[in-house]
Amino acid sequence: MTKRQLTIIIGSIIIITQVVLFRKYLPFLSHKIVVKGISCTCPDAEVISGEKYLRSITPDSLKRYDLNYSEIYFEDGISTSYDPMGVHQYIVTGQVIGKESISEGDENYYPLFRIDDYYDEFLYNIFKWFIWGLLLIESYILYRLVKRKMNDA
Repeated sequence: MTKRQLTIIIGSIIIITQVVLFRKYLPFLSHKIVVKGISCTCPDAEVISGEKYLRSITPDSLKRYDLNYSEIYFEDGISTSYDPMGVHQYIVTGQVIGKESISEGDENYYPLFRIDDYYDEFLYNIFKWFIWGLLLIESYILYRLVKRKMNDA
């Protein structure tokens, strides 16, 4: 095995390992819900993106209701020291556990969401672009090595 073949094999293993480790930052390997907090007596957050994914994780027992997926209630809200009202945009992961309405007689139901994890979208995007750039550079280097190997053969 030549040095170039060994480099190609090790490079491929490194890229695959990074894809596995950082899969939550790659859009084609993860499902995200982006929300923005609402400061009112209405639902806790407005869904910026991820309504289709939210529909897909809704339990079958709740699908018979006409849920409004544009806003959601949280079981426990998002609150950080720098954003106590939770009005920044966040990426949340979790599960739909029930339904809520604004008032008792209201027929308009919203999903009740249990947050497993959340990230500030701004910091998440900085890290995501760093990972994407790193994978792109590594993939290009690996492509050049493979192309040079094929030209030598």
